[in-house]
Formats: sequence, C-alpha cells, structure tokens
Amino acid sequence: MKIKYYSLIIIVLLFSFFESNYAQMKKVGQSGMTYLAISLGARESAMGNASVATVNGTQSVFYNPASLTTLNNFGFVINHVSWIADTQLYGLGAAYSFGQYGTVALDVIYMDYGEIIGTKRVDKSVDERGFVTTGDINVQDYSIGLSYAFPINELFSFGVKIKYVHEYLGNVPIAVKEIDAANQLYGYEDREWKINNWGFDFGAFYKIGFKDLVLGVAFQNYSTDMQYWTEQFQMPLTIKMGLAMDILKLWNDESDFELNTAVDLLHPIDYTERVHVGTELAFKKMFFVRAGYKFNYDVENYSFGLGFNFTLGDFGASLDYAYTNAEFFGNVNRLTLNFNFN
Repeated sequence: MKIKYYSLIIIVLLFSFFESNYAQMKKVGQSGMTYLAISLGARESAMGNASVATVNGTQSVFYNPASLTTLNNFGFVINHVSWIADTQLYGLGAAYSFGQYGTVALDVIYMDYGEIIGTKRVDKSVDERGFVTTGDINVQDYSIGLSYAFPINELFSFGVKIKYVHEYLGNVPIAVKEIDAANQLYGYEDREWKINNWGFDFGAFYKIGFKDLVLGVAFQNYSTDMQYWTEQFQMPLTIKMGLAMDILKLWNDESDFELNTAVDLLHPIDYTERVHVGTELAFKKMFFVRAGYKFNYDVENYSFGLGFNFTLGDFGASLDYAYTNAEFFGNVNRLTLNFNFN
C-alpha cells in the first residue's frame, strides 16, 4: 500500500517540477520539427488524442514510453497519416518484453513532404515574374528512437526514450550582400541547411487501484536549442497528464461492452494549454467505435474512427482507422496496423 501512494506522489511531484520550470521558458510559436508532435496512431487520434493514459503495447513508443510494460511478448506497429497539404507521415515501431526486467523498443518516424520546387528572386529584366525556379528541394525529416520501460510493481511503471532527429532542407541560396537595395538586388551564397540533434521522452503509468482507473504522465520532445542561421528553436516539447477508465465498470464489472473514456491536459512549448477528450465503445474487445475532441487548436478539432481485432495464426492483430477534421485543410486520415505475437 505504501508503495502505491509513494508512486503517485512521485508522479505528481515530477509533473509539478517540470510544469513550474517549463512555464518560465515557454516561447509561443518557437518550436521546430513540429512533425514530432503529430499524433500517429489511429486509435489514439480517433479519441481526440487523449492518449497518455489509454495507449498500450508497441504504440506506446509514440505517446508514453512507460506503457510499453503492458506488452506481453513481441509487438510491431505500422502507422500512416495523410496529413495536410498532401504531406504524409509514417511511424513504425517494434517492441519486446523481458517480463520483470522491462521492455525495449525501437521506432522510426518519417515525414514525406512530397514535391517542393525551389525558387530564387531575380530582377524582372531576367524574368518578368521576379523569380526563377531552382529545381526540386530534397527536404528530409526523420527520427529514430530507442525506448526502455520498467515495471516498478504491478501498478506503477516508468519509461524513457532517446531519439536521434535529422532535418535537411537542402542547399538553399541566401542573401549575404546588398547590391542595390532600391531594386532589391542582392548577392547570394549557397548554404546547406541541416540539423542533427538528440531528444528525449519520459513517461509514467500508474494504476490507481479504483476499478481500472489509470493515470499517465509524459514529457515529450525535450531537447537542447537548435539553430538555423540566427533563429533558435527547440523540438515541440509538451507536458501531458491524463486519466482513463472504463466508466461502465462503475455499474458492472462483467460486461461485453466497455466505454473507455479519457481526458488529457497538455502544456506545449509553442502554444497555450490544451485539453483532449475521447471515448471508445468496445464490444467483446473485438469491435470498436471511437470519438474525441481537441480544445484550443487552430486547425484540428473533432475526430472519430473504427477498429477491430482479429487473429492470424499465432499472433493477434488490429486494424484501426481515424478521421480528424482539419478545418481549412479538409480532413486528416490515419491507418494503423498492429501485431502482437504471443
């Protein structure tokens, strides 16, 4: 009993410490590599990305590394996001459980920006448009992560993830000398815009002991400052705390139906506080209908989705779909295929 309360106290103190220190350094609109903050999983996204306490198995590498301890053996997950402006985001993860010794996982996130055509400003005597094209720009954004989660006991787990992050924006000409300011003529120099850096995620997962109520905490995308020319920025650091529970258990512990409900509170570095809420109606742990809402967003808001679990030979699998309304950009679609080997 003492361990249970000590674990809860540790989580709350950690959240308070990071929150108080983090609030002092918040710089609205000053994060980079923002693809790292995009939700990958279809289940989690359909539930309004209220995920820090609901995520489980291999998918935890993208939301809360501590929840990797819910994996029984080996798992593999594939995520695809049709993001805004015809961009695509992919996330692959694999994890293996060593039982009481913890769980280890690897993951890769890759952002595909499609075709981007470079341009260069010129005098209108050269081209009446005032610019010429310079060919395709080969933009690269990806991260490779290694995670470890350890179960302190059957109620409390913690996890950590270290990620190598790479961004390449190509060789781009920049103005380095003024020739004729009145006519906007400048001397240009080609520079390679590339950054390699390290980031960290930390997480905790705690079963409170009332029904199946769970508390989750995550600190995602912690990094040192990075710099392009004179602009400094960090990864999209976010602090999350959430609760999740099957609220039908308040009336009946034995039912074919579950109504898994979750709420997350977020404190991002590049925006004001946000709230995610979501719910999932499950039937016999096989068929799922989900819906959610994200508050205080400029683009995304409501979401919904479907999913089902099935068996193939010696392993279980699930296929999930999510739709998210993206206001002016139409919609965002996500697909997730998850495998668990027993």
